[in-house]
Amino acid sequence: MMRTRISRVAATLAAAGLLAGSVVTGFAGATTVFGSCPEGSVPAGSGAQCAVISVPMNHSEPDGPRIDLTVSRIAATGERHGVIFTNPGGPGADALGFWAQRLEVVPAELNAHYDRVAVQPRGLRWATPLRCASGPENAEGQQVSIGGGSRDEIKAACDAAQPGYLDTITTENTARDMDAVRAALGIERISYLGTSYGTYLGAVYASLFPDRVERMVLDSNVHPDWVWNEEFAQQQAAGKQRLDDLFAWIAEHNGDYRLGDTALRVYQNWVRLVSAQGGGWYANLTPPPASVADLPGELPEPLAELARDGFNGTVEQGGKLQNLVRTLISGGGSAQVPLVGATAVATYTRSFWPTFARAMSDANADPANVQRLLAIEGATATDPTGRFVFSAITCNENAVPGRPELIGAAIGTIASGGNAMDARADLVRAGLSCGGWRPVAEPVPLSGAALRTKPLLLQSRYDALTQYEGGPAMARALQGSLITVEGGDHGTFGRGNPAVDEAVLTYLRTGEVTTSHAEQAPLPTR
Repeated sequence: MMRTRISRVAATLAAAGLLAGSVVTGFAGATTVFGSCPEGSVPAGSGAQCAVISVPMNHSEPDGPRIDLTVSRIAATGERHGVIFTNPGGPGADALGFWAQRLEVVPAELNAHYDRVAVQPRGLRWATPLRCASGPENAEGQQVSIGGGSRDEIKAACDAAQPGYLDTITTENTARDMDAVRAALGIERISYLGTSYGTYLGAVYASLFPDRVERMVLDSNVHPDWVWNEEFAQQQAAGKQRLDDLFAWIAEHNGDYRLGDTALRVYQNWVRLVSAQGGGWYANLTPPPASVADLPGELPEPLAELARDGFNGTVEQGGKLQNLVRTLISGGGSAQVPLVGATAVATYTRSFWPTFARAMSDANADPANVQRLLAIEGATATDPTGRFVFSAITCNENAVPGRPELIGAAIGTIASGGNAMDARADLVRAGLSCGGWRPVAEPVPLSGAALRTKPLLLQSRYDALTQYEGGPAMARALQGSLITVEGGDHGTFGRGNPAVDEAVLTYLRTGEVTTSHAEQAPLPTR
């Protein structure tokens, strides 16, 4: 199916009566047939329709092999003012259901006046999934680990199924896919909403195709100079600060949750519960105003081996470390217990704080009662293909060289029972997440000089995933207007913050940004 073009797909399905839907025609005679979406991709009753669009696997070879991307669309319910594309982040997050999942939370004006389009990024399910299997043990097609180890072995495993595909999983190609979809839909210019990694994808798109951009909103921004090692290392310090804020808030509401009347006491309860659930080393976080000495918890392998024997530089030890670091920075659930997973979600979005505190209180009263924690953890669960795409993109285009000398610093932190997040940051900066995999693509130079309307950027001051510095840095790169939002929510538009939502709507209507500051969203009623 890698060479199938959209015209053939649409014609075949329509002739067979398999795709009942609408035909979209636009300038340049483009025709695309929309119909039902893949099972499980969008919520039922959302009004979303989907189409399959063929794009070049390698955009430098337009007549070469092709891949298929699935695209969703929800039509404006009123007078149409434009089309908004989106990407929710990752890299590796499903995009197809983004708009359908947010019908009730984005402002009604946006739903009324804009067609909302989401392009599923290449390499993910419903977009020619990246498949890499090798060796007799993977005869059933089991995915091999992408990101660390021998680049030649990994590439051979991927090329066996899809020759050359792995090297094309980059932000630039994903941006070019988006423009190919724009052309296939017959749209002259698009608006765009990008969140998290989606800000970087949007910035790349704007730099490559400035004449195709109408308006651009970038929410919770990647720092353009930190792609990618430093971006993930910076997450550790930001996450620790937001965790302290969470514990302090729970302490302020001790009458409701009975988890401690100071941040330190809440933290101590948290450590005890994480350790009881088997979290071990993941409880080793520096407590609010306390020392790092004598923290509980056993180290996971290979960190126990590294602290005991030191770093020996062997391929075996390096592979173990690479697997651990990839798990730490990509949110792999295998390393987490329910309380740790739920805590990570709560640090992203303040609206989860009351629900999280109640879930932690439930577990405190009955250690077996983790249903609420599991539900919170599952709120950000992704398909396994997301982890493959995450590794492929970040290793294919990582522009921040590894610093292996920092492994020693991580050893010292680990051996002394210090802050796990500090050790994680040093391991990430050491370059272990990609191991022997060397970049195959250079990041696109970012510029907003040719944009007809400068972008609007939103950045929370204490964002736990994209450090605040990313907002000003991206605004400088694209010559955009920055709104600083108080608090630490990761993703601020469509999150119950009237000031932010109104600023975005004003920008979409007029291209003007009338404020530079907004308070954080109010907490939902408990």
